[in-house]
Amino acid sequence: MEANDRNKMTRNEQKDEEMPDLDRLSCLPDSILSHILSFLDTISAIKTSMLSKRYRFLWTLSPKLDFKLLRFSPYRFRPCYPYDIFDQKGLNAPSFEAHVNHVLQRREHSSLTMFRLSLHVPAGSEFIRNCIDYAARHKVQHLRIRGYTKRGSVVLPRLLLVSTSLTILHLNNAVCSSIELPKSLSLPNLKILRLKNFVFSDSNYNGEVFSGCLSLETLVLNKCWIRPADKLKTLGVNCLNLKNLEIKYWRSPWRCFVEQSICVNAPALDFFKFQGHIAKVKFRDDSPCVNKAWIDICCPTACASFDVNGRMESSSENLIEMIRQLRNVKSLSLSLRTVEVMSASPSLQPFMFENLRFIRFTAEEKYGEMTIPIGTVMQLTKSATSDTLVFDGSKEQKNILKCSKVKPKEAALPVAISTHVLSFLLETSPCTEFLSIEIPKVRTIFGEFKIFKGKLIW
Repeated sequence: MEANDRNKMTRNEQKDEEMPDLDRLSCLPDSILSHILSFLDTISAIKTSMLSKRYRFLWTLSPKLDFKLLRFSPYRFRPCYPYDIFDQKGLNAPSFEAHVNHVLQRREHSSLTMFRLSLHVPAGSEFIRNCIDYAARHKVQHLRIRGYTKRGSVVLPRLLLVSTSLTILHLNNAVCSSIELPKSLSLPNLKILRLKNFVFSDSNYNGEVFSGCLSLETLVLNKCWIRPADKLKTLGVNCLNLKNLEIKYWRSPWRCFVEQSICVNAPALDFFKFQGHIAKVKFRDDSPCVNKAWIDICCPTACASFDVNGRMESSSENLIEMIRQLRNVKSLSLSLRTVEVMSASPSLQPFMFENLRFIRFTAEEKYGEMTIPIGTVMQLTKSATSDTLVFDGSKEQKNILKCSKVKPKEAALPVAISTHVLSFLLETSPCTEFLSIEIPKVRTIFGEFKIFKGKLIW
């Protein structure tokens, strides 16, 4: 009998091995399954309700909500958005609003880790405000709003402005003034704040938007500006715990450069990034804690309404003044177009970068990289017979330069660096050890091509 029982058990085990449980995932507890669904966008999470009864209402437990309303794609025969809320004329925004409201009503009233509403088609300001209010009431931690309205701006609810759960906030105006900028915030736990397409003026700014976020560590101002001819002349960024500051594509017109400025008071600042046309940025106490800086300055050259050479020279002088305030940096990254702007200045007066150890010239689309000992760069600069040094990443050049770190690539677009700029950087940074040069991709108006053994490969 015992032998028969053992044989039966063996056969049953073999059957279990031959027919494994194909739905072990459904045996997991709701908390784990809802966490898995949180990695999906909302529409994909809702679609899982069709898998089985086990998943029918599981999406309502997801701590993440992600809604997008996109334009009709010109490259497809159907809209980009997966919801079935379109008529023959294209997008149907009221149906989208009704769908979002339906989802919010059906969802379990638990806390939210993330809520995103991204609108690329106009929607009602009241609808957007209600979505933000829902997120605030459910103690959202990460909130991302791309507002798009044609009539009236969205006033942020009071509950959001004093939230204690919010740690990340992204606000983006698809068109100007879709979201009204509050004069003050009181977000004790906010660590990351990103503002895009916002205009600062005397009527909506008094400095408390930043100073009211006591734990703020990262601030990104993207495509923002100070309203011209306004009483507000200085945008004060006062953040005692700020570590990362990014100012990207500042939009104040050139005529306002002299009178408008961004004044930064951030004693704990570690990283500074500036990208776009030059703007007047002033650091209090020379920002002693900035360790890394990345600067990408561009200057228009195709406009016939102003003196291009004069604009380039003025941008160069103001760029040097900005860099001068960052004299304690340890790593300085300059884009290739920034180097071009610097070379427009006839005289670069050196100053001391006492702690600078590493200089990098960055390309917009990196294809290769050369890291050269600074002693070799000094020798090349002194022995140069022209006003530029050309780096192309070729094997012959790598051997001559004795590069300590090289990422070899088949193709290389030559990079010409002004000896005038190199001499200035070498004189101002006596402790620098390496210069890194990124080699950009080779491109044509029809796309990319590669150069291999002297031949063009498309």
